[in-house]
Amino acid sequence: MKALVELIEKYRPGFAREIEPADEVDIELLEEHAGALPGAYLRFLQTMGSRMGGLELAEADLSIDGKILTYQTLSWLRHGRCLLVAGDNGPAGWDYFLDRAKPHGGDDCLLVRMPLEKNLSPDTAHLAHVGLEEFLYYEAFKAVRLSALPYRRVFTSPDAPNSAPRYRSDLVSTLADEHDFKRIPPTERCALYDRDDACLLLYRHPAAPMFSLSLGCEDPVKMELLASEFEARTQLKGVIVKG
Repeated sequence: MKALVELIEKYRPGFAREIEPADEVDIELLEEHAGALPGAYLRFLQTMGSRMGGLELAEADLSIDGKILTYQTLSWLRHGRCLLVAGDNGPAGWDYFLDRAKPHGGDDCLLVRMPLEKNLSPDTAHLAHVGLEEFLYYEAFKAVRLSALPYRRVFTSPDAPNSAPRYRSDLVSTLADEHDFKRIPPTERCALYDRDDACLLLYRHPAAPMFSLSLGCEDPVKMELLASEFEARTQLKGVIVKG
C-alpha cells in the first residue's frame, strides 16, 4: 500500500500525514468474527484502516470501525464466504465484499457488490473489480487526479455480449501510447494513464468484455482533439462530464 499512498500524495500533498492505520487489536477482533483476512485487505487496514484523511472512494465507507460493529451485530455474516470490507454511503445501498472463494493474484480476492441481507448470494452479486487493490488504485486516481481536471469525457461500451468484437478496450492502450501517456502500475485489468496535461482511466469489467474510458484534460482544445480521435478509433461516443 506504500505505492498507493505515494500516488495519492503526488496529487494531494499531505495525504500521508492525514491517514491512520487500524489498531492491531481491532484487526484481530475483526478477524475473530469475519475469518481470515486476505493479505491485500490486511495491508489496507494496516495503512489507512482507521482514517483515510477525508478521502472518499466511490462513496464507500472503508473504516474498520463499522465493519466490527456489523459483524458483532449480524451473527449470520460471520465466517462466511464473502468478507464485508466497505459499506455503501450512496443511494444504491449495495455494500462491498471480497469473495474469498475467488482469489486474485497473490493475496487478493474478487470484489463484489450486493445488499447486506441475510440470504445474500455471492453467485448473483454484481462483479466490481478483480481485487480490492485494483479498486483502490482506480478510485483513488479518479478522485485525486481525474476529478481535478476541468474538461472530462466518459466513453462506455454497450453491455450487449454480441457487441464485444466491435468495441475493443485494447485500442485504449494503443491510443494512450500514441499520445505519450504513461501507464501507472500495478493495476492489471483496469489501467491508469497520465501525462502533464491530461489523464486516462480505463475500467474493464472483471469477467465480461464491457469497459469504460474516462478522459480528463486541462485544455479544452486538446480535449476536443483527443476526444475526436478516441471516438473515431473506438467508435464510442464521448459524454461530457460536468462539475
